[in-house]
Amino acid sequence: MLNYFQAKRINSSQLLLLLLSGILLFIYSLPHVMALRKLIILVAFLISFKFFWQALLKKSKPLLTAVLLFVILQVWMLIIVGFISNQPYSSFLEWKGQWLPPLMSFVIGIGLAHTLAQSKLRDYRVTIAMIILIPITLYLCANAIAVIHSMILAGTFITQQSGISDHKANVGYLIALLEPILIADMLSRMVKRNAVLPVAGWVTAAILILALFSLVAAAARNGILIMLLAFILGAAMMISEIRKVHSPQKLATFVLAALIFICAFAFISYKTDPRWQGFVETVPLAWDIDRDLLWLNDEGAGSEPLTPSGNPVDISTYHRIADAHEGWRMLMQHPWGMEIARDTFHKLEVAKYGHAGMSHSHNSWIDFGLEVGLPGLLLWATFLVLLAQKGWRAWMARKEPLGFALVILVIMFAVRGLFDSIFRDHMIEQFMLVAALLFSALSSEKNLR
Repeated sequence: MLNYFQAKRINSSQLLLLLLSGILLFIYSLPHVMALRKLIILVAFLISFKFFWQALLKKSKPLLTAVLLFVILQVWMLIIVGFISNQPYSSFLEWKGQWLPPLMSFVIGIGLAHTLAQSKLRDYRVTIAMIILIPITLYLCANAIAVIHSMILAGTFITQQSGISDHKANVGYLIALLEPILIADMLSRMVKRNAVLPVAGWVTAAILILALFSLVAAAARNGILIMLLAFILGAAMMISEIRKVHSPQKLATFVLAALIFICAFAFISYKTDPRWQGFVETVPLAWDIDRDLLWLNDEGAGSEPLTPSGNPVDISTYHRIADAHEGWRMLMQHPWGMEIARDTFHKLEVAKYGHAGMSHSHNSWIDFGLEVGLPGLLLWATFLVLLAQKGWRAWMARKEPLGFALVILVIMFAVRGLFDSIFRDHMIEQFMLVAALLFSALSSEKNLR
């Protein structure tokens, strides 16, 4: 590997930055590595800042606008810290711990992609795709080994497994960063364009199967939904290209095969995850938060209401919907934000009801809105739209697969935020790194042709 990069004239700082970024993507989801993660982020940030600054000096308007928007968002947070929060020091520490690492990850991604674009690599975009693929695939392999080992010891197929992480949802968050690259590669091959990944098609398929196994073993219901939506979105974006290459008969066959795949995957998820069976009846009960206060209980407390059929509600759905409903009310009462704190929702519940359940509402847009208010949400949404817009324009103008992947990545992240609290911790850090890699690659002068 070292000889390969030397032959391609990758210098030592570029190589070190590549390695550090790959290590970050592998360890982001691991437990008990926060100090190591922050150390690597700091070192990578210091190395990449020169390349980041060089990228800004190229005066790419989308890149400058994106960086400016994110910086303005940070300034708005500091205004909340100093003038709105009733605990300014605590809010400042939370801002420093929660939002400086994502900012640094964004700088790392921009700097790395820019310096690779200026290198002698034959196609720097392949390297960028591989730096996302390799560490996440290695993580999934290690995670699958741990999961299979647990199944062997149990003597049966078991779900709800966290694998090598400390939470079963983490594997889904990581897969969501990888699946746009896999989808772009598979669909590019289908329309006879250059593959995104320099591997055989069966390797891409094998990684996809590994990802599917990981989601099912973790019973990551939201991760499964996001993957299905990502495939549907990807196919919709690629349909015009597919029609140019394949006959109507082959197109019909493709649509049928896709439907069979989606239905089969949905059936497997339904059978292995009992939460689906009470979903429909749970929704109206969860939305009616004025009926009782049972939704304030901790998840799994055993005192939630029964559905009309006499079965217990789906606890996960029940709390997500009820908390989101209450969180929306709180946001309307505090449209300018409250403080920079991940548990603002919890504090407001305690102040209103005397006790509370979850520390967050499971809805990233609401949780973040309670922190930064509607102005902060508008800045964040505009930032995400700008990223997706850059990807969409690159795809429409040049059929650039990395643009295709960036659109899917950003849209699915924004959608996932509606039912998972992911605008926080390592989830936002790893998203910012991957999004910056793709966005900066598309903003490079080499790519503007």
